[in-house]
Amino acid sequence: MSVYGRVEEVHQENREPLEYQIEQESHHRESSRLPLVKILLWSTLVTGITLGVPLLLDLMSAQEVQDFYAGWALHQTGKIYSDYYGSQGLLYYLLTYVTQGGFLFAIFEWLALVAGGFFLFKSADTLTEQGDQAGQVVTIFYMLVTGLAFGGGYATLLALPFLFAAFSLVAAYLSNPSHDKGFVRIGLALAGGFFFAPLSSLLFIAVVSLGLLVFNLGHRRFAHGFYQFLAVALGFSLVFYPTAYYSVATGSFEDAISGILYPIHSIRLTSVSALLENVLFYGLLALGIGVLVFVFLGLFQSKSSKLYVISVPASLFLILGLVVISFTQDPLHASRLMLIFPVFLLLLVSNIKGQQSGRSVRRRRREEPVSLWHRYTKGNLYLPILTLLYLLTVPFLMRFVLYPVPYQERERLADLVKEETSTEDAIYAWDDTATLYRKSERLSPSAILSPMHYTATEENRNKLLNDLKEKQPKVIVVNDKVAVWSEVETILKENYQPVKTDYSEFKVYKIK
Repeated sequence: MSVYGRVEEVHQENREPLEYQIEQESHHRESSRLPLVKILLWSTLVTGITLGVPLLLDLMSAQEVQDFYAGWALHQTGKIYSDYYGSQGLLYYLLTYVTQGGFLFAIFEWLALVAGGFFLFKSADTLTEQGDQAGQVVTIFYMLVTGLAFGGGYATLLALPFLFAAFSLVAAYLSNPSHDKGFVRIGLALAGGFFFAPLSSLLFIAVVSLGLLVFNLGHRRFAHGFYQFLAVALGFSLVFYPTAYYSVATGSFEDAISGILYPIHSIRLTSVSALLENVLFYGLLALGIGVLVFVFLGLFQSKSSKLYVISVPASLFLILGLVVISFTQDPLHASRLMLIFPVFLLLLVSNIKGQQSGRSVRRRRREEPVSLWHRYTKGNLYLPILTLLYLLTVPFLMRFVLYPVPYQERERLADLVKEETSTEDAIYAWDDTATLYRKSERLSPSAILSPMHYTATEENRNKLLNDLKEKQPKVIVVNDKVAVWSEVETILKENYQPVKTDYSEFKVYKIK
Protein backbone atom coordinates (compact mmCIF):
# COMPACT_ATOMS: atom_id res chain seq x y z
CA MET A 1 0.00 0.00 0.00
CA SER A 2 1.43 3.38 -0.98
CA VAL A 3 1.85 6.21 1.50
CA TYR A 4 1.56 8.79 -1.24
CA GLY A 5 -2.15 8.56 -2.00
CA ARG A 6 -3.15 7.97 -5.64
CA VAL A 7 0.24 7.14 -7.12
CA GLU A 8 0.68 5.39 -10.42
CA GLU A 9 2.42 2.03 -10.04
CA VAL A 10 4.08 0.24 -12.90
CA HIS A 11 4.10 -3.56 -12.98
CA GLN A 12 7.80 -3.70 -13.75
CA GLU A 13 8.62 -1.45 -10.79
CA ASN A 14 7.01 -3.92 -8.39
CA ARG A 15 9.52 -6.56 -9.44
CA GLU A 16 12.71 -4.52 -9.50
CA PRO A 17 14.54 -2.97 -6.54
CA LEU A 18 14.73 0.81 -6.49
CA GLU A 19 18.50 0.85 -6.81
CA TYR A 20 18.39 -1.33 -9.93
CA GLN A 21 15.88 0.98 -11.62
CA ILE A 22 18.02 4.01 -10.81
CA GLU A 23 21.14 2.37 -12.18
CA GLN A 24 19.37 1.38 -15.38
CA GLU A 25 17.90 4.85 -15.91
CA SER A 26 21.16 6.67 -15.18
CA HIS A 27 22.94 4.88 -18.04
CA HIS A 28 20.66 6.20 -20.77
CA ARG A 29 19.21 9.39 -19.28
CA GLU A 30 20.84 12.64 -20.39
CA SER A 31 19.75 16.19 -19.67
CA SER A 32 17.72 17.87 -22.38
CA ARG A 33 19.15 20.79 -24.27
CA LEU A 34 18.73 24.11 -22.50
CA PRO A 35 16.54 26.58 -24.47
CA LEU A 36 19.07 29.35 -23.90
CA VAL A 37 17.95 31.64 -26.71
CA LYS A 38 14.35 31.53 -25.51
CA ILE A 39 15.43 32.27 -21.95
CA LEU A 40 17.54 35.26 -23.00
CA LEU A 41 14.84 36.72 -25.26
CA TRP A 42 12.06 36.24 -22.73
CA SER A 43 14.18 37.72 -19.92
CA THR A 44 14.91 40.83 -21.96
CA LEU A 45 11.27 41.28 -22.96
CA VAL A 46 9.93 40.70 -19.45
CA THR A 47 12.44 43.10 -17.88
CA GLY A 48 11.44 45.84 -20.28
CA ILE A 49 7.72 45.32 -19.69
CA THR A 50 7.66 44.73 -15.93
CA LEU A 51 10.26 47.32 -14.89
CA GLY A 52 11.12 49.67 -17.76
CA VAL A 53 7.56 50.62 -18.68
CA PRO A 54 6.35 51.19 -15.08
CA LEU A 55 9.39 53.33 -14.27
CA LEU A 56 8.93 55.46 -17.37
CA LEU A 57 5.15 55.88 -17.10
CA ASP A 58 4.76 56.03 -13.31
CA LEU A 59 2.93 52.69 -13.07
CA MET A 60 4.76 51.17 -10.10
CA SER A 61 2.74 49.57 -7.32
CA ALA A 62 2.49 51.55 -4.10
CA GLN A 63 4.58 49.01 -2.18
CA GLU A 64 7.32 49.01 -4.80
CA VAL A 65 7.40 52.82 -4.74
CA GLN A 66 8.05 52.65 -1.00
CA ASP A 67 10.78 50.03 -1.40
CA PHE A 68 12.52 52.06 -4.09
CA TYR A 69 12.16 55.18 -1.95
CA ALA A 70 14.00 53.36 0.86
CA GLY A 71 16.89 52.55 -1.47
CA TRP A 72 17.13 56.19 -2.51
CA ALA A 73 16.66 57.63 0.98
CA LEU A 74 19.35 55.41 2.52
CA HIS A 75 21.87 57.51 0.61
CA GLN A 76 20.67 60.52 2.59
CA THR A 77 20.42 59.15 6.13
CA GLY A 78 18.92 56.43 8.31
CA LYS A 79 18.82 52.65 8.58
CA ILE A 80 16.59 50.18 6.82
CA TYR A 81 13.68 48.79 8.87
CA SER A 82 14.18 51.36 11.67
CA ASP A 83 13.90 54.55 9.60
CA TYR A 84 12.35 53.05 6.46
CA TYR A 85 9.66 50.44 7.00
CA GLY A 86 10.09 47.31 4.93
CA SER A 87 8.53 43.87 4.63
CA GLN A 88 11.11 42.31 2.30
CA GLY A 89 14.55 40.83 2.92
CA LEU A 90 17.76 42.65 3.74
CA LEU A 91 19.50 41.71 0.49
CA TYR A 92 16.62 43.18 -1.47
CA TYR A 93 16.95 46.54 0.27
CA LEU A 94 20.71 46.38 -0.18
CA LEU A 95 20.09 46.03 -3.90
CA THR A 96 17.65 48.95 -3.96
CA TYR A 97 20.31 50.96 -2.11
CA VAL A 98 22.99 50.11 -4.67
CA THR A 99 20.72 50.89 -7.63
CA GLN A 100 18.72 53.66 -5.87
CA GLY A 101 15.59 52.08 -7.32
CA GLY A 102 16.44 53.23 -10.82
CA PHE A 103 17.09 51.66 -14.20
CA LEU A 104 20.28 50.01 -12.91
CA PHE A 105 17.90 47.70 -11.05
CA ALA A 106 16.89 46.31 -14.46
CA ILE A 107 20.29 44.61 -14.84
CA PHE A 108 19.73 42.58 -11.69
CA GLU A 109 16.15 41.75 -12.65
CA TRP A 110 17.34 40.53 -16.04
CA LEU A 111 20.00 38.34 -14.42
CA ALA A 112 17.40 36.95 -12.01
CA LEU A 113 15.05 36.12 -14.88
CA VAL A 114 17.80 34.37 -16.83
CA ALA A 115 18.98 32.38 -13.82
CA GLY A 116 15.41 31.66 -12.73
CA GLY A 117 14.52 30.29 -16.16
CA PHE A 118 17.68 28.17 -16.23
CA PHE A 119 17.14 26.55 -12.83
CA LEU A 120 13.41 26.10 -13.42
CA PHE A 121 14.14 24.24 -16.66
CA LYS A 122 16.84 22.17 -15.00
CA SER A 123 14.53 21.26 -12.12
CA ALA A 124 11.63 20.28 -14.37
CA ASP A 125 13.82 18.31 -16.76
CA THR A 126 15.59 16.44 -13.96
CA LEU A 127 12.40 15.60 -12.09
CA THR A 128 10.20 14.60 -15.04
CA GLU A 129 12.63 13.67 -17.83
CA GLN A 130 10.43 15.60 -20.25
CA GLY A 131 12.64 18.23 -21.85
CA ASP A 132 9.98 19.63 -24.17
CA GLN A 133 7.49 20.12 -21.37
CA ALA A 134 10.18 21.57 -19.13
CA GLY A 135 10.59 24.20 -21.83
CA GLN A 136 6.84 24.80 -21.73
CA VAL A 137 7.04 25.43 -17.97
CA VAL A 138 9.67 28.08 -18.68
CA THR A 139 7.35 29.75 -21.21
CA ILE A 140 4.47 29.76 -18.71
CA PHE A 141 6.83 31.16 -16.08
CA TYR A 142 7.81 34.15 -18.19
CA MET A 143 4.24 34.74 -19.33
CA LEU A 144 2.92 34.85 -15.76
CA VAL A 145 5.78 37.02 -14.48
CA THR A 146 4.99 39.57 -17.19
CA GLY A 147 1.53 40.08 -15.71
CA LEU A 148 1.98 39.49 -11.98
CA ALA A 149 5.27 41.41 -11.65
CA PHE A 150 4.17 44.40 -13.74
CA GLY A 151 5.28 47.26 -11.52
CA GLY A 152 5.73 45.15 -8.39
CA GLY A 153 6.69 41.85 -6.79
CA TYR A 154 10.38 42.30 -7.60
CA ALA A 155 11.64 40.85 -4.31
CA THR A 156 10.09 37.45 -5.05
CA LEU A 157 11.31 37.63 -8.63
CA LEU A 158 14.89 38.16 -7.40
CA ALA A 159 14.53 35.24 -4.98
CA LEU A 160 13.48 32.76 -7.70
CA PRO A 161 17.00 31.84 -8.92
CA PHE A 162 18.03 30.89 -5.38
CA LEU A 163 14.86 28.93 -4.68
CA PHE A 164 15.01 26.91 -7.88
CA ALA A 165 18.76 26.41 -7.64
CA ALA A 166 17.93 24.66 -4.37
CA PHE A 167 15.03 22.75 -5.89
CA SER A 168 17.15 21.54 -8.81
CA LEU A 169 19.28 19.66 -6.26
CA VAL A 170 16.15 18.34 -4.54
CA ALA A 171 14.82 17.19 -7.92
CA ALA A 172 18.08 15.34 -8.55
CA TYR A 173 17.67 13.51 -5.24
CA LEU A 174 14.02 12.63 -5.86
CA SER A 175 14.98 11.21 -9.24
CA ASN A 176 18.04 9.37 -7.90
CA PRO A 177 17.85 8.80 -4.12
CA SER A 178 21.13 6.86 -4.06
CA HIS A 179 23.03 10.14 -4.50
CA ASP A 180 21.84 12.57 -1.83
CA LYS A 181 24.62 15.11 -2.11
CA GLY A 182 24.59 18.89 -2.18
CA PHE A 183 22.22 19.51 0.73
CA VAL A 184 24.52 22.11 2.25
CA ARG A 185 24.23 24.00 -1.04
CA ILE A 186 20.45 23.67 -0.79
CA GLY A 187 20.56 25.46 2.55
CA LEU A 188 22.83 28.18 1.16
CA ALA A 189 20.51 28.79 -1.79
CA LEU A 190 17.35 28.83 0.32
CA ALA A 191 18.92 31.37 2.67
CA GLY A 192 19.75 33.55 -0.33
CA GLY A 193 16.11 33.48 -1.40
CA PHE A 194 14.94 34.16 2.15
CA PHE A 195 16.92 37.40 2.38
CA PHE A 196 15.21 38.67 -0.75
CA ALA A 197 11.60 37.57 -0.15
CA PRO A 198 11.16 36.02 3.32
CA LEU A 199 7.51 34.94 3.26
CA SER A 200 7.57 33.60 -0.30
CA SER A 201 10.72 31.66 0.54
CA LEU A 202 9.23 30.26 3.76
CA LEU A 203 6.23 28.91 1.84
CA PHE A 204 8.59 27.38 -0.72
CA ILE A 205 10.80 25.87 2.00
CA ALA A 206 7.75 24.40 3.74
CA VAL A 207 6.59 22.67 0.54
CA VAL A 208 10.02 21.23 -0.27
CA SER A 209 10.66 20.15 3.34
CA LEU A 210 7.32 18.37 3.63
CA GLY A 211 7.88 16.70 0.27
CA LEU A 212 11.32 15.42 1.30
CA LEU A 213 9.96 14.22 4.64
CA VAL A 214 7.19 12.17 3.04
CA PHE A 215 9.53 10.84 0.34
CA ASN A 216 12.13 9.69 2.88
CA LEU A 217 9.50 8.13 5.13
CA GLY A 218 8.00 6.28 2.18
CA HIS A 219 11.38 4.90 1.15
CA ARG A 220 12.45 4.20 4.76
CA ARG A 221 15.45 6.50 4.45
CA PHE A 222 15.25 7.84 8.00
CA ALA A 223 18.99 8.30 8.55
CA HIS A 224 19.35 10.03 5.19
CA GLY A 225 16.51 12.38 6.05
CA PHE A 226 18.12 13.35 9.35
CA TYR A 227 21.46 13.96 7.65
CA GLN A 228 19.78 16.06 4.98
CA PHE A 229 18.08 18.21 7.62
CA LEU A 230 21.38 18.89 9.38
CA ALA A 231 23.13 19.68 6.10
CA VAL A 232 20.41 22.11 4.98
CA ALA A 233 20.36 23.76 8.42
CA LEU A 234 24.14 24.20 8.28
CA GLY A 235 24.03 25.75 4.83
CA PHE A 236 21.16 28.05 5.81
CA SER A 237 22.91 29.21 8.97
CA LEU A 238 26.12 30.03 7.08
CA VAL A 239 24.19 32.77 5.28
CA PHE A 240 21.57 33.61 7.89
CA TYR A 241 23.74 34.48 10.88
CA PRO A 242 26.27 36.77 9.17
CA THR A 243 23.50 38.58 7.27
CA ALA A 244 21.16 38.88 10.25
CA TYR A 245 24.06 40.18 12.34
CA TYR A 246 23.85 43.46 10.43
CA SER A 247 20.33 44.04 11.73
CA VAL A 248 21.41 43.14 15.26
CA ALA A 249 24.47 45.41 15.11
CA THR A 250 22.43 48.38 13.86
CA GLY A 251 19.67 47.81 16.39
CA SER A 252 17.03 47.20 13.73
CA PHE A 253 16.54 43.46 14.19
CA GLU A 254 13.24 43.83 16.05
CA ASP A 255 11.97 46.27 13.43
CA ALA A 256 13.03 43.86 10.68
CA ILE A 257 11.06 41.00 12.23
CA SER A 258 8.04 43.27 12.68
CA GLY A 259 8.19 44.39 9.04
CA ILE A 260 8.67 40.92 7.60
CA LEU A 261 5.78 39.51 9.65
CA TYR A 262 3.50 42.48 8.94
CA PRO A 263 1.34 40.53 6.43
CA ILE A 264 0.68 37.99 9.20
CA HIS A 265 0.17 40.52 11.99
CA SER A 266 -2.22 42.54 9.86
CA ILE A 267 -4.62 39.65 9.26
CA ARG A 268 -7.99 40.61 10.67
CA LEU A 269 -11.63 40.85 9.71
CA THR A 270 -12.41 44.55 9.93
CA SER A 271 -15.10 44.59 7.27
CA VAL A 272 -17.05 41.84 5.56
CA SER A 273 -17.30 43.94 2.39
CA ALA A 274 -13.51 44.45 2.32
CA LEU A 275 -12.94 40.72 2.79
CA LEU A 276 -15.38 39.88 0.00
CA GLU A 277 -13.64 42.39 -2.25
CA ASN A 278 -10.27 40.77 -1.55
CA VAL A 279 -11.61 37.25 -2.03
CA LEU A 280 -13.31 38.21 -5.28
CA PHE A 281 -10.28 40.03 -6.70
CA TYR A 282 -7.57 37.55 -5.74
CA GLY A 283 -9.83 34.54 -6.21
CA LEU A 284 -10.67 35.52 -9.78
CA LEU A 285 -7.00 36.22 -10.51
CA ALA A 286 -6.04 32.84 -9.08
CA LEU A 287 -8.69 31.20 -11.23
CA GLY A 288 -7.53 33.18 -14.25
CA ILE A 289 -3.87 32.15 -14.02
CA GLY A 290 -4.80 28.52 -13.38
CA VAL A 291 -4.02 28.20 -9.67
CA LEU A 292 -7.36 26.71 -8.64
CA VAL A 293 -7.49 24.17 -11.47
CA PHE A 294 -3.94 22.97 -10.82
CA VAL A 295 -4.56 22.79 -7.07
CA PHE A 296 -7.35 20.33 -7.82
CA LEU A 297 -5.09 18.36 -10.18
CA GLY A 298 -2.26 18.43 -7.66
CA LEU A 299 -4.44 16.92 -4.96
CA PHE A 300 -6.43 14.34 -6.89
CA GLN A 301 -4.68 13.46 -10.15
CA SER A 302 -2.58 10.30 -10.04
CA LYS A 303 1.15 10.63 -10.71
CA SER A 304 4.48 9.08 -9.76
CA SER A 305 5.57 9.29 -6.13
CA LYS A 306 8.38 11.80 -6.71
CA LEU A 307 5.87 14.21 -8.26
CA TYR A 308 3.09 13.48 -5.78
CA VAL A 309 5.21 14.42 -2.75
CA ILE A 310 5.62 17.88 -4.30
CA SER A 311 2.16 18.43 -5.78
CA VAL A 312 0.17 17.77 -2.59
CA PRO A 313 2.15 20.09 -0.26
CA ALA A 314 2.27 22.72 -3.01
CA SER A 315 -1.51 22.59 -3.39
CA LEU A 316 -2.10 22.89 0.35
CA PHE A 317 0.29 25.80 0.82
CA LEU A 318 -1.13 27.58 -2.20
CA ILE A 319 -4.51 27.51 -0.49
CA LEU A 320 -2.90 28.81 2.71
CA GLY A 321 -1.15 31.59 0.80
CA LEU A 322 -4.38 32.68 -0.88
CA VAL A 323 -6.10 32.85 2.51
CA VAL A 324 -3.31 35.07 3.89
CA ILE A 325 -3.47 37.36 0.86
CA SER A 326 -7.26 37.61 1.07
CA PHE A 327 -7.15 38.75 4.71
CA THR A 328 -4.48 41.41 4.21
CA GLN A 329 -5.53 45.03 4.70
CA ASP A 330 -3.37 46.66 2.02
CA PRO A 331 -4.87 47.98 -1.24
CA LEU A 332 -5.54 45.49 -4.00
CA HIS A 333 -2.73 44.78 -6.44
CA ALA A 334 -2.02 41.74 -8.61
CA SER A 335 1.66 41.68 -7.61
CA ARG A 336 0.64 40.40 -4.16
CA LEU A 337 0.07 37.01 -5.80
CA MET A 338 3.85 36.87 -6.25
CA LEU A 339 3.83 35.64 -2.64
CA ILE A 340 2.59 32.23 -3.84
CA PHE A 341 4.17 32.31 -7.30
CA PRO A 342 7.25 30.12 -6.51
CA VAL A 343 4.99 27.45 -5.01
CA PHE A 344 2.70 27.60 -8.04
CA LEU A 345 5.71 26.94 -10.26
CA LEU A 346 6.43 23.82 -8.19
CA LEU A 347 2.86 22.72 -8.77
CA LEU A 348 3.21 23.24 -12.52
CA VAL A 349 6.40 21.17 -12.59
CA SER A 350 4.78 18.35 -10.61
CA ASN A 351 1.88 18.22 -13.09
CA ILE A 352 4.06 17.42 -16.09
CA LYS A 353 2.95 14.12 -17.57
CA GLY A 354 5.41 11.61 -18.94
CA GLN A 355 5.02 8.67 -21.27
CA GLN A 356 2.95 5.91 -19.72
CA SER A 357 4.22 2.39 -19.45
CA GLY A 358 3.10 -0.94 -18.06
CA ARG A 359 0.74 -3.71 -19.15
CA SER A 360 -2.40 -1.58 -18.92
CA VAL A 361 -1.13 0.99 -21.39
CA ARG A 362 1.14 -0.99 -23.72
CA ARG A 363 -0.78 0.14 -26.76
CA ARG A 364 0.07 3.78 -25.97
CA ARG A 365 3.76 3.38 -25.21
CA ARG A 366 4.80 5.30 -28.28
CA GLU A 367 2.38 8.17 -27.76
CA GLU A 368 3.83 11.57 -26.92
CA PRO A 369 3.17 12.92 -23.40
CA VAL A 370 0.23 15.26 -23.02
CA SER A 371 1.49 18.82 -23.52
CA LEU A 372 1.58 20.90 -20.34
CA TRP A 373 1.06 24.06 -22.39
CA HIS A 374 -2.07 22.54 -23.93
CA ARG A 375 -3.44 21.51 -20.55
CA TYR A 376 -2.58 24.88 -19.02
CA THR A 377 -4.18 27.03 -21.71
CA LYS A 378 -7.03 24.91 -23.06
CA GLY A 379 -7.63 23.21 -19.71
CA ASN A 380 -8.21 26.66 -18.21
CA LEU A 381 -10.38 27.78 -21.15
CA TYR A 382 -7.59 30.17 -22.23
CA LEU A 383 -8.21 32.26 -19.12
CA PRO A 384 -4.45 32.68 -18.44
CA ILE A 385 -4.02 34.55 -21.72
CA LEU A 386 -7.06 36.74 -21.05
CA THR A 387 -5.82 37.38 -17.50
CA LEU A 388 -2.42 38.43 -18.82
CA LEU A 389 -4.08 40.93 -21.15
CA TYR A 390 -6.15 42.23 -18.23
CA LEU A 391 -3.11 42.66 -15.99
CA LEU A 392 -1.24 44.61 -18.66
CA THR A 393 -4.19 46.73 -19.78
CA VAL A 394 -5.78 47.91 -16.52
CA PRO A 395 -2.78 49.94 -15.24
CA PHE A 396 -2.75 51.97 -18.47
CA LEU A 397 -6.51 52.55 -18.29
CA MET A 398 -6.24 53.70 -14.67
CA ARG A 399 -3.27 55.94 -15.40
CA PHE A 400 -4.27 57.58 -18.68
CA VAL A 401 -8.06 57.21 -19.03
CA LEU A 402 -9.92 56.81 -15.74
CA TYR A 403 -7.77 58.70 -13.22
CA PRO A 404 -5.18 60.86 -15.01
CA VAL A 405 -5.65 63.97 -12.81
CA PRO A 406 -3.87 62.73 -9.62
CA TYR A 407 -0.79 61.76 -11.64
CA GLN A 408 -0.70 65.15 -13.36
CA GLU A 409 -1.17 67.08 -10.14
CA ARG A 410 1.57 65.17 -8.32
CA GLU A 411 4.03 66.42 -10.93
CA ARG A 412 2.98 70.01 -10.21
CA LEU A 413 2.95 69.37 -6.47
CA ALA A 414 6.57 68.30 -6.59
CA ASP A 415 7.54 71.71 -7.99
CA LEU A 416 5.47 73.49 -5.34
CA VAL A 417 7.04 71.47 -2.53
CA LYS A 418 10.52 72.32 -3.80
CA GLU A 419 9.62 76.01 -3.70
CA GLU A 420 8.13 75.88 -0.20
CA THR A 421 10.87 73.77 1.40
CA SER A 422 14.63 73.30 1.48
CA THR A 423 16.48 70.03 0.99
CA GLU A 424 16.78 69.62 4.79
CA ASP A 425 13.03 69.91 5.35
CA ALA A 426 10.75 66.89 5.68
CA ILE A 427 7.33 66.62 4.07
CA TYR A 428 4.49 64.16 4.41
CA ALA A 429 2.21 62.95 1.62
CA TRP A 430 -1.19 61.87 2.97
CA ASP A 431 -1.72 59.96 -0.24
CA ASP A 432 -2.29 56.45 -1.55
CA THR A 433 1.24 56.34 -2.97
CA ALA A 434 4.67 57.60 -1.94
CA THR A 435 5.76 58.95 -5.32
CA LEU A 436 5.80 62.59 -4.16
CA TYR A 437 8.91 62.11 -2.02
CA ARG A 438 11.14 61.07 -4.90
CA LYS A 439 9.60 63.60 -7.27
CA SER A 440 10.19 66.48 -4.84
CA GLU A 441 13.50 65.07 -3.56
CA ARG A 442 12.31 65.41 0.03
CA LEU A 443 12.34 62.87 2.86
CA SER A 444 9.44 61.70 4.97
CA PRO A 445 9.59 62.25 8.75
CA SER A 446 8.11 58.79 9.31
CA ALA A 447 9.04 55.26 8.34
CA ILE A 448 5.37 54.82 7.37
CA LEU A 449 5.21 56.72 4.09
CA SER A 450 1.48 56.47 3.42
CA PRO A 451 -1.60 55.99 5.62
CA MET A 452 -2.83 53.42 3.11
CA HIS A 453 0.06 51.01 3.65
CA TYR A 454 1.40 49.21 6.72
CA THR A 455 -1.15 50.91 9.01
CA ALA A 456 -3.44 47.95 9.70
CA THR A 457 -1.68 47.32 13.02
CA GLU A 458 -2.13 49.62 16.01
CA GLU A 459 1.63 49.79 16.50
CA ASN A 460 2.28 51.23 13.04
CA ARG A 461 -0.69 53.57 13.22
CA ASN A 462 0.57 55.04 16.48
CA LYS A 463 4.08 55.28 15.09
CA LEU A 464 2.86 57.41 12.19
CA LEU A 465 0.82 59.68 14.46
CA ASN A 466 3.73 60.17 16.86
CA ASP A 467 6.10 61.00 14.01
CA LEU A 468 3.72 63.63 12.65
CA LYS A 469 3.30 65.17 16.11
CA GLU A 470 6.93 65.14 17.18
CA LYS A 471 8.85 65.71 13.94
CA GLN A 472 6.34 68.12 12.39
CA PRO A 473 7.05 68.03 8.63
CA LYS A 474 7.19 71.47 7.07
CA VAL A 475 4.57 70.60 4.44
CA ILE A 476 1.76 68.05 4.47
CA VAL A 477 0.03 67.24 1.18
CA VAL A 478 -3.42 65.66 1.51
CA ASN A 479 -5.18 63.65 -1.17
CA ASP A 480 -8.89 64.47 -0.92
CA LYS A 481 -9.82 60.87 -1.74
CA VAL A 482 -7.80 59.44 1.17
CA ALA A 483 -9.69 59.57 4.46
CA VAL A 484 -7.95 61.76 7.05
CA TRP A 485 -7.82 60.33 10.56
CA SER A 486 -9.38 62.48 13.28
CA GLU A 487 -6.02 62.75 15.06
CA VAL A 488 -4.41 64.06 11.89
CA GLU A 489 -7.20 66.60 11.41
CA THR A 490 -6.39 67.91 14.88
CA ILE A 491 -2.69 68.18 14.02
CA LEU A 492 -3.50 70.11 10.84
CA LYS A 493 -5.80 72.54 12.66
CA GLU A 494 -3.38 73.23 15.50
CA ASN A 495 -0.04 73.36 13.71
CA TYR A 496 -0.62 74.00 10.00
CA GLN A 497 -2.18 76.55 7.71
CA PRO A 498 -3.58 75.82 4.23
CA VAL A 499 -1.69 76.99 1.16
CA LYS A 500 -3.85 78.49 -1.56
CA THR A 501 -3.61 76.32 -4.69
CA ASP A 502 -5.71 75.41 -7.72
CA TYR A 503 -5.41 71.64 -7.35
CA SER A 504 -8.67 69.73 -7.72
CA GLU A 505 -7.70 66.60 -5.76
CA PHE A 506 -5.03 67.76 -3.30
CA LYS A 507 -4.71 70.24 -0.46
CA VAL A 508 -1.40 71.62 0.77
CA TYR A 509 -0.69 72.58 4.37
CA LYS A 510 2.38 74.45 5.61
CA ILE A 511 3.55 74.58 9.21
CA LYS A 512 2.66 77.80 11.06
